Amino acid sequence: MTLMQQETRSAPEIVACQLKENTAVILKLVERLRANPPKFAVTIGRGSSDHACTFAKYLLETKLGLVTASAAPSTVTIYNANLQMQNALVIGISQSGKSPDICQMMQAARAAGAITVAIVNHVTSPLAEIAEYVLPLWAGEEKAVAATKSYIASLTVLTQLVAFWANDEALQVALEKLPETLTVALSDGHWAGTVDELKQVSHTLVIARGFGFPIAQEAALKLKETAVIQAEAFSSAEVLHGPFALVQKNRPFLMFAQNDTTLSGNLELAKKIKALRGKVILFIPKNLLSSDELKQIAAWVVLLPASLHPILDPIVAIEVFYLMVEQLALARGYNPDTPANLLKVTETI
Repeated sequence: MTLMQQETRSAPEIVACQLKENTAVILKLVERLRANPPKFAVTIGRGSSDHACTFAKYLLETKLGLVTASAAPSTVTIYNANLQMQNALVIGISQSGKSPDICQMMQAARAAGAITVAIVNHVTSPLAEIAEYVLPLWAGEEKAVAATKSYIASLTVLTQLVAFWANDEALQVALEKLPETLTVALSDGHWAGTVDELKQVSHTLVIARGFGFPIAQEAALKLKETAVIQAEAFSSAEVLHGPFALVQKNRPFLMFAQNDTTLSGNLELAKKIKALRGKVILFIPKNLLSSDELKQIAAWVVLLPASLHPILDPIVAIEVFYLMVEQLALARGYNPDTPANLLKVTETI
């Protein structure tokens, strides 16, 4: 078993630990945020952590109405800009907490008077030392170069924070059930046929919308770094604005769908792709559509456990995708634990 698969399979235990251990510090942070409500939020991250930042944007904007933007660290590290971040919430996400650009951006935010939060796996890292608040991932050492358990842990930390801040009891209850659902998802092998479908592919699109979009971003990255497939993530709303020209007979496209108001639009796009004889590989909770309905829109269906909560569906989906892409990488002759030319800790300026 590869390290990547081992670490993916550890996700349920990590999430269960995290939900328990982080409650006190999250409640303390929420108290501060309620006493001094931020005017806007800024996220800082690279790679998989930046995809978690996209997830944070959807959480903060839909649940709290807090406008959220992703920072470009080079504005500070290269261009020496003096950013006005007073009354902002600034969240930095990094597995290692070591990248100089992320740390320098966080330092600038704190100096400007922002409420600063570090979401890190290493609580003694430089990023953790800079931030006012630290939310640990509790993921343990991540040895595979491709991040898996730390990405899932980043999503659940963010979700727990917003669930408490927004007083969303339904989301809080669903979160408590998430470790069990993640465990169930690990035992299903519905993705096996997709490996053969994608084995000879050189490029593809990964499509989703809303809370599924950061999952599409992460899936596209993993296809590149582990299976050496040129993949690009698109919102289903963007596909018709140009990328739809890529649809050809028998060309596969991956799609992630969750149980919310984005579902109908995603399925309509899937039908359009199928009408042009493209092949949709659809990741979807099993209680949303009948078998006959699924056959009408997808060449392959990866059935996920029944929908727990629309915000949590994508977290379950990416766990299952990690298992699939690990096997895809091996089938294509690559070692997913040690992708070519990559390091586990990447330090950029």
